[in-house]
Amino acid sequence: MTAVALACGYLLGGLPTADWLALQAGIDLRAEGSHNPGANNARKLGGRRLAAAILIVEVVKGAACVLLGAVLGGQQGMVAAGVGAALGNVANPYRRFRGGQGLGIAAGILAAGLPIGAIVGVVVIGAVVTVVRASAPAALAALASIVAVATWLPFAPWGLTDPVLATVLAVGLTGVIMPKQVGRLSGASRPRPRESA
Repeated sequence: MTAVALACGYLLGGLPTADWLALQAGIDLRAEGSHNPGANNARKLGGRRLAAAILIVEVVKGAACVLLGAVLGGQQGMVAAGVGAALGNVANPYRRFRGGQGLGIAAGILAAGLPIGAIVGVVVIGAVVTVVRASAPAALAALASIVAVATWLPFAPWGLTDPVLATVLAVGLTGVIMPKQVGRLSGASRPRPRESA
């Protein structure tokens, strides 16, 4: 059932909810701004309310994938569905494998599967952004800190209780999300031309 959880996480995590919400507001995130279907681009193009709506949906989607994984395969299913959801968000199966940065959905995955990782990640991102005023270095620092604390038992009555599985989740999320953040840091990621329908 672990493979089923991975597949379900991938397909659900890839649902282009950010695109759908933005289109309801008359905005095509993939054709404007940074061309990234995420909350940051939505904030620049449509304001804070749209960005908040997209972020909330992404967080809920990530958490829902982890909970579904738990039903399908217990703690191993949680890890598989969580990593699958992040992969579906970044390499979107419904958008020619072109997706977002994976940060919003990762917050939901961590909130449901590794609460201490979610808390540490938010704190580190906030601190680094305050200092350097850039999101890519903040995301990389947060990913590193989440891996570093993954062996701690979550101080919440939910989530993973096996330090090995917690580490696998943290490392898996890092492996999926880090390449795009490194690309942003180096300037390799540039706006793409609008995709044809």
